[in-house]
Amino acid sequence: MLSAGRLARRRATACAAAAVATALLAAPLAGADRAQAAIAPASDGELSIAPVDPLLSEGERLVLQVTIDNASATASPATTVDVLLTTAPIATRYALTRWFDGQAIAANRSIATVELPEVAALEQETVTVTVEADALGLDGTPWGAYGIAASAPSMSGATSVVVRDEPGESSPTRLALAAPIDAPVEESGLLAADDLAAATGPRGLARTTLDAALAAGATVGVDPAFGASAAALGQEAPAAASAWLDAADTPSAYPLLYANADPIALVRAGLYPVEPLGIPIADGSPLAPSAGVVGSRRPVIDATSAVMNQDDLVALSGIGTVVLSTGNLDEQIGGRTPGAHIEVAGVEVLAADAEVQRAVGDAASADAVEASEARAELMALLATITRERPSDPRTLAAVLPATTQGASIETLADLASARFVDTVGIDAALEAESRPAELSPLEDPSRVEGAVFVQQALAHEQEVARVASIVADPSTLLAELRLSLLAALPDAGRRVTDADRAAIDGLGSAMTVLRNGVQIVGGSEIQAVGERVPMPITITNQLDEAAEVVLTVRASNALMTVREPSTTIVVPAGSQQRVQVPVDIVGTGTVLLIAQLHTPDGVPLGQIQTLRVSAQPTIEVAVAWVLGSAIVLLLGFGIWRSVRKRRLGKAHGDLDTPEEHREQGDPE
Repeated sequence: MLSAGRLARRRATACAAAAVATALLAAPLAGADRAQAAIAPASDGELSIAPVDPLLSEGERLVLQVTIDNASATASPATTVDVLLTTAPIATRYALTRWFDGQAIAANRSIATVELPEVAALEQETVTVTVEADALGLDGTPWGAYGIAASAPSMSGATSVVVRDEPGESSPTRLALAAPIDAPVEESGLLAADDLAAATGPRGLARTTLDAALAAGATVGVDPAFGASAAALGQEAPAAASAWLDAADTPSAYPLLYANADPIALVRAGLYPVEPLGIPIADGSPLAPSAGVVGSRRPVIDATSAVMNQDDLVALSGIGTVVLSTGNLDEQIGGRTPGAHIEVAGVEVLAADAEVQRAVGDAASADAVEASEARAELMALLATITRERPSDPRTLAAVLPATTQGASIETLADLASARFVDTVGIDAALEAESRPAELSPLEDPSRVEGAVFVQQALAHEQEVARVASIVADPSTLLAELRLSLLAALPDAGRRVTDADRAAIDGLGSAMTVLRNGVQIVGGSEIQAVGERVPMPITITNQLDEAAEVVLTVRASNALMTVREPSTTIVVPAGSQQRVQVPVDIVGTGTVLLIAQLHTPDGVPLGQIQTLRVSAQPTIEVAVAWVLGSAIVLLLGFGIWRSVRKRRLGKAHGDLDTPEEHREQGDPE
């Protein structure tokens, strides 16, 4: 089956074939009370239709939303839309797939006509239409998924479904659900008090999702960032957060990795687990890394969007319950949809039905039209699976999108209302009998992308950790850095996105600022006149707290001597401090002062700065320097002359010439 997005992309190419199929299938059934479904050639206006509630009971009216999305640069004229219904439920998954693909349209009973107004360029218009139960004509008919079709002149057709929810004696399909609830943390990795209150309050997404998930019996995953933020706020934590944490702390709850970091990326990077180093607070040392953690069950690892190999399964199954997609398996589904519990080369995991899992994800879309279409498709799919063998129940599995990736509250409400589905926790699927399965050898070009991001982020962190000793409490700085890192890592349950790439780039930039937060300010050439001169060097601290650094200075030649080559300085937060380094000037000329900052434990900090100094001593120093140089030269000349004569003379004396030796009868 195709998702709503894929269906929309295929409508333009499938509409012509659909029009022919519609005409051929509907013509024999034409009559005074029937209208044929005619799908017109595609245009810039895209038509869609979806029920407000995909479930329909006996005597209930049907409410539909018909939408035109005008993607063209000109206005779309007002038009009339015919809404049609199939006369019988769609019997199989194969037929349901063909229905959504537009390959077997046989809706031949008109149930409504909708007048749509003109739609401005690049705008969307939605009209709600209500079909009363008598006009709908489904009372007393077999239960199951009925196809809905919509057509309009000069516009591609649209399809959807509604499920007549009267399963009778059919055994419901069990759907084991995991519901990860993650926190919308800031770059700091924590939630501010207002954001925490909004998320966990009565109308907050975390609160409403938790209530719906618990009502459905789902296994709930809780982001430790909720509890950590509440713990960091202390007395200022909102009461709603405490109540939410108490409600979430059930025996079946499991902790997500902090900020819902992707465990698959961490495992593939060889760095699992990456956890908080502490929870920073306003005043005092960081709290314990486990502060605020909720849940004691083994984690549920959402691998439904990843391509798994055997090594992945072995590593991840040692961490928690792995849920992959049946699209990752080498198998063909026949007339019966199998259960989720499988064994792959001795490793027990759960396999979420690929079509069910995709519909669950699409139903959480921020696009209301796409979400409605996906919810209807999900209900139709589950109803069709139940109808395959009404007396042969099975347990499927699915993982809801994390709350920051989309809201699943309406999906959970649909599942709770449907009489052909029983929602349960993940453990129920594990308790069912397993079946053997094999992985499909799929290619995954982006397999290591998440792992590379993890390695890059930790490399940035290690560089900053090397210089953390410049602050009074390195543990606070490192704890803050780790939370920022975890917030930037790719999220579990989906592939790497552009937002993940931007977050990692932003993390690298932020950590570069921290590494270079304390540095020497360069300046113009310095004129130094005198015998002993204080040399000004300015140090800036861009950090939010005071920094203790060691300044080392050395001269490039002998014209200047640094009296104190190493000096320890404490620079207040967000300020500059000028340090006077005393030097002795002993000669005239240009000297380069080479300055470098270090941490207290000797790690170089920032860039080396070279200060150009024009040195000019006082006259007394100059004269002393010249006289001293002359004396050194004279002494050197005398020593050289003496050594030379010794080499030319004999043992009788260095002052005797060779001629004097011969006159005295000494042999040569």
